[in-house]
Amino acid sequence: MYFSPSFLQNSLYVVAVILIIFIIGVIGYKIKHNIKIWDKSLTLALIVLINTIYSIISGFFNINYEVSSVISGGLSLVAFGYIVVIIWELHKQRKA
Repeated sequence: MYFSPSFLQNSLYVVAVILIIFIIGVIGYKIKHNIKIWDKSLTLALIVLINTIYSIISGFFNINYEVSSVISGGLSLVAFGYIVVIIWELHKQRKA
């Protein structure tokens, strides 16, 4: 299946907007209910947002392939690590 580059770039815009709205909604909910704002899930969301914004920026500027791979790959690995940590903590809470 083939996806055109313009479709993929437009999809990144939609993902970034949805993620920003989600982050703002979660922060608003946490402020309203006096919950600690900064936690692992917010950090994960911000890492994914940074990776998405970087992908959008790289669509406009010609960035060296090696640098682009290191940045987006590194951000993806950090995001995966946060997912593992969140799942592990949920597993530990369920046992307790």
